[in-house]
Amino acid sequence: MKDDDYISSYLDDAIAIIKKIDHTQIQKMIQILQEVRTHGGRLFILGVGGGAGHASHAVNDFRKIAGIESYAPTDNVSELTARVNDDGWETVFESWLKGSNLTAKDCIFVFSVGGGNAEKKVSVTLVNALHYAKEIGAKVIGVVGRDGGYTAKVADACVIIPTMSEKTVTPQTEAFQAVIWHLIVSSPSMQKFEMKWESKSNLMKKAVFLDRDGVLNELVLTPDTGEFEPPRSPDDLVLFPDVLESLRILKEAGFVLFLISNQPDYAKGKTTLENIQVVHKRFDSILKSAGIRFEEYFYCHHHAQGIVPEYSFACKCRKPKPYFLLLAARDYGIDLEHSWMIGDRDTDIECGKAAGTRTILIEEQHSSGLLGTSNPDFKTANLKDAVTIILHN
Repeated sequence: MKDDDYISSYLDDAIAIIKKIDHTQIQKMIQILQEVRTHGGRLFILGVGGGAGHASHAVNDFRKIAGIESYAPTDNVSELTARVNDDGWETVFESWLKGSNLTAKDCIFVFSVGGGNAEKKVSVTLVNALHYAKEIGAKVIGVVGRDGGYTAKVADACVIIPTMSEKTVTPQTEAFQAVIWHLIVSSPSMQKFEMKWESKSNLMKKAVFLDRDGVLNELVLTPDTGEFEPPRSPDDLVLFPDVLESLRILKEAGFVLFLISNQPDYAKGKTTLENIQVVHKRFDSILKSAGIRFEEYFYCHHHAQGIVPEYSFACKCRKPKPYFLLLAARDYGIDLEHSWMIGDRDTDIECGKAAGTRTILIEEQHSSGLLGTSNPDFKTANLKDAVTIILHN
């Protein structure tokens, strides 16, 4: 066969394989991996030869993109060769899993062309490892070729790459193993973190990060102290005029919305976490009834001078530290350079600047004693005017 004929045949076979791959098995694998992640389980990826190379690559993707604690025994050459030298090849994966304290919460992912066959003495180390995994109660998934061998027999979900030609079983199987695991880690229900080039593309999102009290809703004047404080009950929660319409305009302009709020009154002993949660639920209910969705609410309940021990320390999330903005950027693919932070205190502005956003300070009567030299990009009197500034810039 000439090279051009082989190229055509190989790619035609690849197209045929794509059309025959069992989608239901891929979905089962995704569901199993979701459960493993939810319950704090680990993923152990097994393969030899090309499968070992795949295992190293896949460990990176499942850890970095899907957020699952993952390992491959073939990545540790010292341990692998020591076990082979001392105990023999056939038990090396099994003994490695025992040394890793495999549990029923964990999952084994196999990359193999044959899937293992003890009778034919093919990939017996995989067979022994899977037999042990089933005894423990760990889940087993795999992407294999031919008839799937022992892996297909015992797996909870397994994709068998269809054989189009006996001459290309190995290259086609190993090629589609990479296709399948990349499909899984990039699926909407599995992908937890942005990939570099996708996050650098025009698909990166612009966000508006908003403080809550004094920006979206009125603060409450406390007669005893003469100080303006956050609402302590749902009845005290009053949104400023035009807030809902302003938020709607931002959403229609393509901005993702996040709430970033310091709520230290529990740490200070002024209220309970239950009260804070009830006020939040009322706030969330008002927004949802208006058809407005915040991507996430970030609250910090800490204060270094508080009196409640478990919340009274210098935390990493309290503004002006940019922790929540950076977390949102990482988890949601936010372009901070083209995003905005809106607040009514120096701490809000300093937080936005530290994260690399543009900043707008809303100046109100209650904030006069809380402003210093934060030097915001813009100053205004209310959220409606802040939205006008954003749309014009």
